[in-house]
Amino acid sequence: MMFYTFLLLLLLHLGFCRAQHATYIVHMEKDQMPSNFEQHSLWYESSLRTVRESAEVLYTYSNAIHGFACRLTPEEVESLLSQHGVISILPEREYRLHTTRTPLFLCLEPLEVQNTALFPGESDIVIGVLDTGVWPESKSYSDDGYGPIPSTWKGTCEAGTNYPSTLCNRKLVGARFFDRGYEEKYGPIDESKESKSPRDNYGHGTHTSSTAA
Repeated sequence: MMFYTFLLLLLLHLGFCRAQHATYIVHMEKDQMPSNFEQHSLWYESSLRTVRESAEVLYTYSNAIHGFACRLTPEEVESLLSQHGVISILPEREYRLHTTRTPLFLCLEPLEVQNTALFPGESDIVIGVLDTGVWPESKSYSDDGYGPIPSTWKGTCEAGTNYPSTLCNRKLVGARFFDRGYEEKYGPIDESKESKSPRDNYGHGTHTSSTAA
């Protein structure tokens, strides 16, 4: 009886600890990296370890912003904010899906769409969308008539469950999935319900990305 009681208390304690942590995006001042670090990622890890030795960097960012994602408590956020080079720390936001049918959602009547060029003379525009993924077999991603992938494209087609990298083409030039923040908060992804890959199991990402393109 004492063993079961101890086990229950242990599980409750673990659940409480997980509930106290949340995912945050830490925005760093790139040019403020101390000279004793060879890479920004090493600087990020060192800064994070000052607030908790066991803390781990989930993702690093080096394009739109410079920084990293991690799991922190509110107290650790305050401590990290005082570290050298930290610009801001923002909590991860969880978004809910609204629709996969934009005209109906916006109360629009069906319109005959004219075949006009929105970007005349442009053929190397790459659109990036953060959403539920893509269903690459959709005809919306057919690359018939497309030229080569722009040489400026530096991304990748990341393979995963039910998603080999060969599914990308000259229109769907790349796809990635980011699951570390989700699994840190909710536990392992249930792969019987959704793919651990860029594949879209809900339809929303396929809708928005193909509409934009």
